[in-house]
Formats: sequence, C-alpha cells, structure tokens
Amino acid sequence: MLLAAAASAQDAAEAPPIALSSGVAVATRTAPSPEPPPAKPTAALARARALYFTGDVLASAQAFEAAVKTSSADASGWLDGSIAWAEAGRPDKSIAYARRAAALSSDSRSRTMLGWALLRAAQTKEADAVFSDVLARDPENVWAQLGAGRAKLALGRPAEAVPLLKRADGAALQQTLADFYLGRAEEALGDSAAAADAYKRAVVGDAYFHEGRNPLSRAYLRLKRYNDAWRQLTRLAEAEPSARLTRALMDKVRPLLTSSAEPRPLALPGRAPVIAPGADSETQGGIPVIRVGIGVTPMGKPRPRASVTVRGSGAWRAYDPKTGRAAAECGAQEAWTVRIVPPKKKKGKARLELRGPDGQVRAIPGDTVRLESKDPVHGALSLEDDPNKGGPLAAGRAMRGAIEVSLFNRRRTLRLVNLVNLEDYTEGVVGAEMPANSPLEALKAQALIARTHALFIKTVSRRHKKEGYDVCDEQHCQVYAGVHVETERTRAAVAATRGRVAVYKGALAHVIYSSNCGGSSQSGDDIGWGHVPYWPRLSDSPAPLAPPATPLELRRYLSTWPATFDKPSGYVHPSHSRWSRVVSAKDLEERVNRKHKIGRLKGLRVLRRAPTGNVEALLILGTKRNLKLSDEFAIRGVLGAGSLRSTLFIVDTEYRLEVPPAPKRTKGKKAAAPRPVLAADAFVFRGGGWGHAVGLCQSGAIGRAEAGQDYETIVKSYFTGVQLSALDYTTMRP
Repeated sequence: MLLAAAASAQDAAEAPPIALSSGVAVATRTAPSPEPPPAKPTAALARARALYFTGDVLASAQAFEAAVKTSSADASGWLDGSIAWAEAGRPDKSIAYARRAAALSSDSRSRTMLGWALLRAAQTKEADAVFSDVLARDPENVWAQLGAGRAKLALGRPAEAVPLLKRADGAALQQTLADFYLGRAEEALGDSAAAADAYKRAVVGDAYFHEGRNPLSRAYLRLKRYNDAWRQLTRLAEAEPSARLTRALMDKVRPLLTSSAEPRPLALPGRAPVIAPGADSETQGGIPVIRVGIGVTPMGKPRPRASVTVRGSGAWRAYDPKTGRAAAECGAQEAWTVRIVPPKKKKGKARLELRGPDGQVRAIPGDTVRLESKDPVHGALSLEDDPNKGGPLAAGRAMRGAIEVSLFNRRRTLRLVNLVNLEDYTEGVVGAEMPANSPLEALKAQALIARTHALFIKTVSRRHKKEGYDVCDEQHCQVYAGVHVETERTRAAVAATRGRVAVYKGALAHVIYSSNCGGSSQSGDDIGWGHVPYWPRLSDSPAPLAPPATPLELRRYLSTWPATFDKPSGYVHPSHSRWSRVVSAKDLEERVNRKHKIGRLKGLRVLRRAPTGNVEALLILGTKRNLKLSDEFAIRGVLGAGSLRSTLFIVDTEYRLEVPPAPKRTKGKKAAAPRPVLAADAFVFRGGGWGHAVGLCQSGAIGRAEAGQDYETIVKSYFTGVQLSALDYTTMRP
C-alpha cells in the first residue's frame, strides 16, 4: 500500500520521454428501513451543509443555528446541526439539537444519536436510559448496543456491559470498538485472560489499531506472558519510536523474555533463472538496476542501527566495491555480522568491521562493503536485525541481487541498499503490496504500476537522492519485501507484463496508488498536490455514487460498506475499507507537544473537507497555542500512533467531568468551590479507506478484476488518458 506519493504536479509534467517498443466473510445486520426523504432543504440549510465540507465546522454549526429557525420541522436539519455543534466543541448544543430531532422523528436512529450525544458529554445516566429505551424497541440496533455497553461500563457496572458489548461485537463495522471496550469491561471484572482475548481480537481485526496494543501488552504482563507482551510492545515502538513509556516498559520486560528460537534456514522458492546485475553496472541487459534502501524508517530514511547479520542461501562473498578487493569468502547459511566499530579516540572516525561465525574479524578498508551471492541465478542474501530489539528486519529478509552496507549520517549508522534489476524488484513488490491470491488481472495491474512508479522515482522525482538510493522499501515509496513474497502467481503477473509501463504523452506517468480509497478516489487538487490531468476524482463503483452531501450522510457513509469495487471481499480485509480508532486525549496531547508545544489539549476542529469527505485541514486547540495542519501526512501522522489509515474520517470527542484547581483564597472572603467542567478525555475516529486515495485503488483493482476487467482496463480506469507501452530493454538508457 503506497502512502507517500506527494511528488509535485511539475514532476509528473516534466517526466522525460523514454525509449518504447511498437473473501473475508463480513458479518452484517439488516439496517432499519430508511425514513422517507426529507423535504427540499431551504437555502439556509443547504448553505450550512455545504459549509460543513468547505469551511470551518464552527462556521457550519453557526449556519445551522440560523437555518433551523426556518426549517424547524426538519429532523435531518437538527441532526446535522447536532453533529456540527459536537464537532465544533459544543456538546451542550449538540445535545439540544439531538433532543429536538428525536422529538420530531420516530426513527430509532435519532434516539440513538441522542444517546451518544449524552454519553460523550458525560451525562451517563440519561444516556443509559435512552439506549435502554431504543433497545426495547429495536433490539438489533448495534449502535445502541455499543452505546449501552459503554454507558454501563461508565456507570461502574461492567458485568452488565459485557453481554451488550458481545452483542455489538457481532457486527463487523463495530467489532474493533466493541472488542476494545469489552477488554476494558473484562479488566474491570478482574479477568485478565478474557481481557487479553478481547484486546487481541481488536488488534487482529485491525492491525493499525495500535491503541489496543498497550492494554493488550499489560494484560499479557499480568498473565506473565512476557514474550507475547514483548511482541505487542515492539509493534507499538515501531509505530511510534518516540514513545518513551513504551521504551521504558520494554526495558523492564526484556530481562523476562525466554530464549529466541533459532533462525530458520534461508530457503528460496523455485523460480525461472535470471541474471543478476553486475557489481558496478547501471543496467543489466538494458534492464535498469534499482538501488533500494532496506529496513528504513516510515519516512524512508536509513534507520539507526549499529550492526546487521548477513546469511546466504549458498556461498557468497564480501568485497570492496571501489577496488574489488575481497574481504571474506562465506559459506551457505553462515551468519556473518557487519558492524560499526566506534573510534578509539574522541576525534577519531568510526569504521566498518566484518565478523565471521568463528568470531574472527575481517577488516573492511573503506566505508562500504558489497555482498554478493556466488550463484546469481538462484542465490539470495538475507539481512537480519537483532530479533530481541525488533525492527523491520528482525525476522530476516531475503533478497536477490547484491547488498551494499555502508556508513551513513557521519558514520553513526549503517545504510543498507539492495541492488536489484527492475524486474526482480517488481516481483518483490507485487506480493508485498497485494495479496498473492488476488485475481491475476489485479496482480498484473499492480506489477505494471509498481514498475512504472519505481522507474519514475528513480529518474524523475529522485526523492531519495540524499540517502544514496533510488527508492526505499517502505510505504513512503512502495513496500518491497524481497524473495519471501514471491509466488507462482506474482511471478506470472510480472512476467505477463514484463517491461510494460504507463506513459502520458510519451513520458513516464506518475502512477501513484493506495490500498483502499474508501469508495472514491481523490484528485491531486483535492489533496493539495497540484493538478495532474490523469489523477481524476472518481466514484470507485460500477454505477457512480454521489459523495455525501450532509454531515449525517457522511456518518452513514462511513458506517456502511457502499456498493463499490473496493468493498470487503475474500481478498479485501474489512478494516481496509472501514476502520475505527480510540485515541486518549493524554496520548494525543503528549504526541503533539513533542514537536509543537501547544500546552494542554483542548480539542480538535475540522477546518475543511474535500468533496469526497476527506479532511483537508484540521485545527488542534491548545491552551498555549493552536496548531493548524493542512498536509495529509501530517494530519494522519499526528492523530494516531503510527498514523491513521486515511483522512477520510469523522471524529467524536468524548469528555470527562473534571474539577479545576480551587482559586486562591482572597483575604476575608471564602473561595467558592469550583464547579466541575468538561475536559476532553478521548477522541474516537471512524473512517474509510487506507492511504491517500489518489490514483489506483488496490482494493478497487481487485474488485474490478473480480468483475471481469483486464489489467489494461483497470489501469486506464484510474488514470485518465494514460497509455500502456513496453520498455525496449535493448535500447533504453537511464
């Protein structure tokens, strides 16, 4: 899944000409019958709804204040206003509007929304009564089940909350949230094993729900399952490396771990013979060599590491790429370590060292060592980080081609680069970016896009020039996992599209992609990346669907799976299409203050949405300053541990009653006792899609292939006006 594709429109326009030759089962419940469509809205109501998408949600809420005066009998207008006021940070007004809507409508959903407005504003007893009333009339209302379970939990009645939350767990759209709160209820009952099971279901149901990993790891610790706790903590540390509390807990758990299992032999899947790139060649038979940064950070930078272990499936060698001088001859499956040797003197320079399995040290004269299999046709090398320290290479990664290990960042860390030809590289991307059992035409589309995208980055955007490689192996470029993701199907897809790329007006096209667009792709203009003629905004459905036009429609849209190509299926996980996150205000406050020093976090406010509903600008309110975010990656990165899946989301603020500090006593006067006030306690995000939603939608490509579209049709559907052509590897020049 490609997350980072923010090269400018100018990059795409300036691409140089190139030489060309002539199912997951989804548990759902039947929703109540929809109410008849409301009467045509007044101009004031239409303006308020439009402002919800195009302007500050506070301005929209104020516009609803004026609109309901002339549309007082329209329940949908009151519900929209309730949503706007809640998102503007006025839970009192949200409740008042929801009460009016519930009085005007017999629909249980209006009462359910009132219950949630009360619950979020810490009016728990009344919320509990409202949810009980809804469930008496509509027992299968999953939102009311979840709300009732939350209310019972907040009232200190976890035993009553458990059966309600288990019932809500039966609906796939509620599973993550229901399991998360079920874990809390089981904890309150003192059942750590049941709590661990619930939290585990939450993070298995959505691997990006990192907020569930912290309580899961603590439940494991109470059960003395230290290795299981360690695995969750390492995932948290990977998602959020700067989280000090996670690192501190890891330090306490590390001594309690049992021995790590011995590494498995490096076995390679069968494949047709290929010719590996020469040690210093820029091309191999005309096929470009791609320099891939390995084991990098989420932003594609070399990850801090002082050593790396290398093994080969067969015999291999290490040598100085500048002089060709051999450093070591290594046997199959032998574990060798390349490490940084710190300087002996304060102003000295660090150097590289190669240590063999026998403990003997081989000197490396320069700053770089190149590692290469002696059997370039069938051999591969594996890079491995210390499994006890975690990291993207903790389990090892086998790769074809050569590997270059060098000192980087003033000799403070190792830079790992895989030199591999474009076709072998594409094989290592397709299986990592798309399930290998996907329809073959979808895999072919992925292969063509991955090949084109890598070549575009290498020759046009050159985003990793400073790091010394063409592309990284992370989502910042596209995921490259090497040999172990190759299968017969993925290799067949690469072979069937060999050398084929997407072009626009004779130049490489900037064909970016994301995992799941949530029902509609975005244009470059929508996301603020500039206008690219072949990045359209389109409804990813057989029959085009109009985007949500009201706050209520957006919520319902993100609470269902529309009939789109990217909906859940046997190939598309439900959490890729619709997802939820619970982020505590304390955690978010800490994350924001690491960089921006906003003081105490007061709330979040959406300032602008795209026509698709994606958040384009967000205001984070603090006691010292407010922070405005208008970059897609910044918005996603700051709001959740490891990033939210997308910017297509709604956010609900949940409050707690807090007694402020007593004022200083004035001489001769008794200070009045401070009254409790509402303070932000948590933010609940519900969203759709995974990634930036510009360009090809991988889940949509799968759905289109299932519908019978071939890979050329799929690619051209997402990129208006592009053509598919084949690189001529005999004449092409970088």
